[in-house]
Amino acid sequence: MAKIYFRTDGNEEIATGHIMRCLSIARACATLHAEVSFLVSDEQSMTILAERFTSPNEFTIQCLHSNFQELEKELPVLKKLLTDSNPSKSDTWLFIDSYFVTKNYLSEVQKICKVAYLDDILAFDYPVDLLINYDVTEEPSCYHKASQKLLGASYTPLREQFQNVSYEVRPQIQNILLSTGGTDVYNVAGELLRRIFDTNLCNCHYHVLTSRLNSHYEELQSLAATYPVIHIHENVQDMASLMCQCDLGISAGGTTLYELCAVGVPAISFSMADNQQIAVSTFSGKNIIPYAGDVRTDFSEVIENILQFLQEQSVSVEVRQKSSHAMRAFIDGKGSMRIAKSLTTL
Repeated sequence: MAKIYFRTDGNEEIATGHIMRCLSIARACATLHAEVSFLVSDEQSMTILAERFTSPNEFTIQCLHSNFQELEKELPVLKKLLTDSNPSKSDTWLFIDSYFVTKNYLSEVQKICKVAYLDDILAFDYPVDLLINYDVTEEPSCYHKASQKLLGASYTPLREQFQNVSYEVRPQIQNILLSTGGTDVYNVAGELLRRIFDTNLCNCHYHVLTSRLNSHYEELQSLAATYPVIHIHENVQDMASLMCQCDLGISAGGTTLYELCAVGVPAISFSMADNQQIAVSTFSGKNIIPYAGDVRTDFSEVIENILQFLQEQSVSVEVRQKSSHAMRAFIDGKGSMRIAKSLTTL
């Protein structure tokens, strides 16, 4: 039986995306009878991860008491843990999802167990047994050292709820999903909602995905108290059902874009971090999800582009139907299971 350790973190700086996609893959691995546990840097990551379990003891979590930005310093503790717990290298995986990994870290761990890495920043040539990158449409020139590669949208690690979703494109736009990431340091949600209500643009309900890691959390709560059509959603367990209720999506680059595709909700994207650029460019280049711009450099323009998108989409249900069909053809929601099968058979 395969034993798989997921090494990831989540906090106010890096938000929860790494944790969420690892959880999706971990759950798929568990259905294939793999033994799964999580390794995190600190207690904050432990808390954030545990809050997203479907049951209190869904997976075990071990804290390495390290700095999530300096992974090499945790190597002595990590190597001892892996060596003491797993006599057989062939049956043990360390699955890493962190932007702070180094070549030396990967090489050292690979001496003890098999290593998988989930990449979306193309930082260097990763010396691993299994490399996953669901953002790329063709193999990057730097990927030489990985023994096996899982590349492309079919390996997007979505939760099982995103498989075979039934979605209807309705004649009128009544509900709009707004996802700006767990932290939203630029307050895109707050500023966009103000502009929408200042201009009386759309007579709709707005479903805002956020978390208490958002530094503008209280501001969003105040807006929701002022405008009853604003609904704040935290730690949503059944995201597919929420998306099925929505007629349009507005989202930062990241896993939410892939989830919107799997459901078929017509959407527009924007970026607020370097690691989001590949995804938003891929969707835009394939004419699947238009791109509003980077809020770090063109904040006002991004807001205006989103407002224009909302106006254009409200005109024609046929346009939204065409967009929804293209999105669902691109993502089928089965990527987590494909990755899990590789981890349990390689």
